[in-house]
Amino acid sequence: MKEKNVKIKVLAYIRYSSHMQDDGNSVAAQTTCITTYAEANGMEIEGWYIDMAKTGRNTNRPEYQRMKQDIEDGKVEAKVLLFRGIDRMHRNAKNQLIDVEWCEKHGIRIIGVADGTDTATEASKLLITVKAAVAEDFSNTLSKNTRAALLECAKECKHLGGTPPLGYMVNSEGTYDIDESTAPIIRDIYKLYLQDMGYNYIMKYLKEKGYKTSEGNDFSKASLNAILRNPKYKGTYTYDRTAPKDSDGKRNSHAEKAQYTVIENGMPAIISAEDFDKVQTKMKANSGRHAQRASSNYYALNGKIKCADCGRAVTGNVNYSKGKKYLQYRCTCGCKHRSIPVSRLNDVTFYALQQCLFSADNKDKIMSTMNDQLRLKAHQRSAEVAAIKDKIDKLNLAQNNLLDKLETGLATDTIMSKLQKNETELAALTAQLETKTDENSTIDDDTYHELVSRFVDYMGNQKTPQAVDLRNAAIDHIDYGSDKTTIHFNRGISINKETKEYFDNEKNWEVTS
Repeated sequence: MKEKNVKIKVLAYIRYSSHMQDDGNSVAAQTTCITTYAEANGMEIEGWYIDMAKTGRNTNRPEYQRMKQDIEDGKVEAKVLLFRGIDRMHRNAKNQLIDVEWCEKHGIRIIGVADGTDTATEASKLLITVKAAVAEDFSNTLSKNTRAALLECAKECKHLGGTPPLGYMVNSEGTYDIDESTAPIIRDIYKLYLQDMGYNYIMKYLKEKGYKTSEGNDFSKASLNAILRNPKYKGTYTYDRTAPKDSDGKRNSHAEKAQYTVIENGMPAIISAEDFDKVQTKMKANSGRHAQRASSNYYALNGKIKCADCGRAVTGNVNYSKGKKYLQYRCTCGCKHRSIPVSRLNDVTFYALQQCLFSADNKDKIMSTMNDQLRLKAHQRSAEVAAIKDKIDKLNLAQNNLLDKLETGLATDTIMSKLQKNETELAALTAQLETKTDENSTIDDDTYHELVSRFVDYMGNQKTPQAVDLRNAAIDHIDYGSDKTTIHFNRGISINKETKEYFDNEKNWEVTS
């Protein structure tokens, strides 16, 4: 009985660079070339390894490394590697020689289908070295030519590929315009940071608003840090700012070159130059401090309390007694005043402020002012809502066009990737739209009284930009002493009759303005 021919098992590797100009190196072309060769030579492809948009100048490619690991772990039987051409393996002569030796050590034969390379022959081993050197030279030349073209485009402040920074979109001329559907996110981040809101608060705030990064993810400390350091947001166009990748293809996103392209006022500003510079100063000051574990305790009056005798700061701290935790404001001087519970000083101070601000005489004025502000915000919000709806409409149209292509059988990796990206962006925009349409545009009597009733608790326990701003606007400082504590309101805070009478009856407390 005649035995059937046993096919030789092989592995196939494809590398496609998005910058490649030669259509012969598309994924489809490489696949066809390798498949045809394998069928003609009685080979069975045991596994495919495909790296998309990866340079050949380093070995840090996920599928390439997975292939090597599968060989080392004995997960595959194949002892032959097929490439369309040896340049698909590497464009770096040194790395090429290292991996050829690695393959030889593991008993792996390398075949370059289109260029006739085959390490089964001694002549091919020499040719591999020559071809790798030629490929490296071509890659370097291509890189230099590409860089020169990009530098010319950079002089015109054009977008040079990739995803535009959050808050911007690219117009038909290739330059930047402000995207009013996402620019409010950037404005909020800068505003909150300048109001002393920490990263954790900002991340929570953005998540509650339904805001997402350009990639459709929740904001992280790293993404906030990158946004706060990006000079594009003050209108300064930059190019080639980040230090290049190392030999393994890794990049330190925080490392900058000593020199790079900078064009002042080269693009529309989302943040004022003054606010951007304030943020840089603040970030530098914060980075210079010793790293400390962030406290989960909130001391609403920190920075406002002074010792009545020596003027030194009275600050919040934790005291533990009999297994219980007590928050208190304590003197840092040698005057030896007794500590005061945080809740006690907060309640008295913010109760006094509540009575002064929300007196019956002030109600109509406060409601009118609040409604004016809400109407202004509603007007601003309507423009943002319109921008979001317009973007949603355009994304839905793009999705329908992509789905039409799918129905014709054009299910390419690019189309599938665009579909997924659009779906992620649509979900983020829809969430933003819901939060903006849910926001109040007016305040009535019931809402007003609810705000008043919650005021003391809110001011003492919620670290929000609004609470911090109101505290700073209303309270100048508090003198804390053994016999009396005096709350000094800023000018403009009128102390009504009822509040004055209340504190006149409290011998240990006084309020002035």
